[in-house]
Amino acid sequence: MYIHGKFINEVNDIITVHIVTNNDRTKEIEIGIENVLFADDPVEISNEVNDTFDHLLRSSAKIRLLCREYIPEFFCSSCRDAIVNVYQGERCVFAGFIEPQTFSQSFVQYLDELELNCIDVLSALQYSKYKNIGSLGVIYAIVKNEAQQRSIYDIIMEILDGITSTLDILGTGAVSFLYDGSKAIDSKAVNRYSILSQLSISELLFLGDEEDDVWQQDAVMEECIKYLNLHIAQDGFKFYLFSWETVKSGEAIVWYDLKKKKANAAESYRIVDFSNANVYGTDTTISIGDVYNQLLLTCKIEDVDSIIESPLDDDLLVSPYANMQKYCTEYAADGEGKSAYNAFYAMTHEANTDFGAGSVTNWFLQIMRNSQWSFPVGSLGSTDLISKYASDGLNQQALPNYLANHLGGAIFSMGKIKIESAKDDNAPVSKVDMNNYLVISVNGNGIDNDESKTYPSETAIKAKIPYAVYTGNKVGGVFSPSDNETTNYIVLSGKVILNPTMKMTNTYFTLNTKKWASIFEIGEPNTVYVWYQTVPSRNNGDGRYYTRKYWKAERPNTEEIYDPNTQYGFIPYSGEGPQEYEYKYSAYGESSDKISKVAVLACMLIIGGKCVVEKTPDNDLGTGVPYTGNGWPQDFVWRDYKPRESCASDEEYYQQCFNIGFDPKIGDKLIGTEYSLQGNHDYKIGIDAEGIAIPIKKADKVSGRVQFMILGPVNTVWGEITRRHPSFWRHTKWGTNQIPLLAHVSSIMLKSFEVKVYSDNGLINNNNDDNDVIYMSDTKESFVNRKDDLEFKISSALTSSECQKLGVSNGIKLSTLLNNQTGDGILSIYDYNAKVQDKAERLYVDSYYREYHKPRVLMVQSIKDDGSIDLFTHYRHLAMNREFYIQGIGRNLMEGSAELTIKEIGND
Repeated sequence: MYIHGKFINEVNDIITVHIVTNNDRTKEIEIGIENVLFADDPVEISNEVNDTFDHLLRSSAKIRLLCREYIPEFFCSSCRDAIVNVYQGERCVFAGFIEPQTFSQSFVQYLDELELNCIDVLSALQYSKYKNIGSLGVIYAIVKNEAQQRSIYDIIMEILDGITSTLDILGTGAVSFLYDGSKAIDSKAVNRYSILSQLSISELLFLGDEEDDVWQQDAVMEECIKYLNLHIAQDGFKFYLFSWETVKSGEAIVWYDLKKKKANAAESYRIVDFSNANVYGTDTTISIGDVYNQLLLTCKIEDVDSIIESPLDDDLLVSPYANMQKYCTEYAADGEGKSAYNAFYAMTHEANTDFGAGSVTNWFLQIMRNSQWSFPVGSLGSTDLISKYASDGLNQQALPNYLANHLGGAIFSMGKIKIESAKDDNAPVSKVDMNNYLVISVNGNGIDNDESKTYPSETAIKAKIPYAVYTGNKVGGVFSPSDNETTNYIVLSGKVILNPTMKMTNTYFTLNTKKWASIFEIGEPNTVYVWYQTVPSRNNGDGRYYTRKYWKAERPNTEEIYDPNTQYGFIPYSGEGPQEYEYKYSAYGESSDKISKVAVLACMLIIGGKCVVEKTPDNDLGTGVPYTGNGWPQDFVWRDYKPRESCASDEEYYQQCFNIGFDPKIGDKLIGTEYSLQGNHDYKIGIDAEGIAIPIKKADKVSGRVQFMILGPVNTVWGEITRRHPSFWRHTKWGTNQIPLLAHVSSIMLKSFEVKVYSDNGLINNNNDDNDVIYMSDTKESFVNRKDDLEFKISSALTSSECQKLGVSNGIKLSTLLNNQTGDGILSIYDYNAKVQDKAERLYVDSYYREYHKPRVLMVQSIKDDGSIDLFTHYRHLAMNREFYIQGIGRNLMEGSAELTIKEIGND
């Protein structure tokens, strides 16, 4: 509906009102003609500013009409349903919306008065979440996944453009956004008006951990400009972004148009004396404003601990299946003699045995999905394995069976019930302890003496890159420290297992269905020879008889049945299988432990436009510091990331990676043992963490969105020492005593995997991780009237020396602004009014201390509205000999008066 009308006020100004509801003008009502009239006091605009601590200087309006009929279009379910424009002559004095869900209309008189409560644009921001999350078609998960580092300019202009896109009912194109240039990155003239574009923040700060935590748009706007101690006011279709010091300065203001990106002509300083000629009425309110001799500003810091969601985080794991199900059963009898042989026969033929060294182990499996991770079928962007094999919640065995024969990745929750054949404990098992694993299947074929036949081959490994992709978006922001004395670290931790291929005496199907032949029956039809056909055992030097039986079920809660078609399924890690390839020497002829990493998985970590690259023996990446061979912190270098299309080959692209692995001790077996991820640092680097530490220096300039991929298994060659090729899927040349480890690995299993971030605090230990960052003005008075409710949710970076002075710890902060010019966290800004470069927090405290440490006169004065009133005119009260600036303006458009809320300009 389009409703409009005009009236002439007491001073012969034409006041026009335009209202459009639901962006629909098919129904039109003209006020004064169609049973709708203006009331006696038709339009009143109110100032909603509390004090100068407000950063969004809001206003509201009331429109009063006399109506004969009910007008349902005035009831608005959402804020932007009804747009309101009010003109005084040719000038728009109010543009906003009817406040949602407040309209009511009575039916008592022939013409009943109704009152439309209207709010301006700045007030309307409170009704929408950042990025309009929650509105039709805007999904939180998608928005969060696409969140990035964005400039303050882009953030606030997107908000303002979005809400003002339909604000101008007449379509004059008059909406503009003007900035006074009071704050800048530095004092260089070229940067005078660019600070909003030169500062950026991670959108994740506004999006929170879940949808209920998303900031409202007014909070985003307020925090972005509060950091710069700027204030925004709306005057019709014009939005002014300014500091109070600019308003109080008494100097000409050069407004910079943020949309047109150019400075307007200077608006000269104007001062008006109060006199009988311009004052309206006799009501004047005079008071003394609040006085504070100490101000305390607290920075609410949003710390970052993990840079990605762990794929194995219990809180993020859900299963497409209703429950776990029995996946396989292991039958084992240690020894090679007659007792073990007979016990093994009984086990594989569903008979009883009391053999003391035998066991039957039932393995249970449940496929898990982490919404922040995907496992491509073949290459990046292709179908996710879990979506392909587990989307319908049926046949849970399908995916592990696939991975038993193909390279790939998934998340499994696995647990077991082990029953000893000796039967010396008949207590029922009441619980299956399940553990979460990120599984990378390898399916080595055991052939290590023929490069052409070994599996997985270089080609097979490369064809499946990447194996796991982090698709979430947990953190962004500034990762590099603010000074050269501090080093931040990304630390990867967890457990890793090279799960052995677990040779079997024979398949369960063969053992169960064929006659066990004696030595004299070898080779006869439908027989299998089992005697002495043992496989390695970690508990018995003679080995053991061993096989696996696989199960299937359409649904997890139905009874599993034997699956004769699956004879070589996925192999669980029991911790009881063979351990192979003892680590004996670090170098030829040397028995001391000097090797610190057996590379297992190649990973790619990209933050913004940088990626981590690990040095190789023949490439120090231009650092002049050779590769240690052990994956020490100095072996990792941050380089500009080159996307695949910018690289000449896959070789070049995938060499932008690093490897994770484990650190064996002399005597350890590489395969079949659970290891912690390599600890590549000692206590001297100053972080309380274990794992693979990747340093980030100030010069690295690391900031932005985090991307992480597990590219695939490292094709490590083992001999007296381990070697890897610069291209992780390739192996080095084989020697006569060297083998590819992957040929003897069924899968690589990660457990408790995390990627966290730490800071060494400039090697200063204050034991103050929980302290708030607080800026406080100084005072010498014995009586302190403190204002302590001031808070920044966006803040400056801190150097190690500043952290020490403030008594706080350093680290990665999501709430820290980035200087886009330098790539560092912002340390200071320039205040053109104070002519000083300092931390924004100190400038904020100093500004308000000067404003509030002495009593100031406050006045509310009505004057005649001749159309020349604006926010930046000064007023002088001759009797008091005081000059005032405007905090807010209200208007009674029928009277032709304006109510000014003004405050004394101090001389200090």
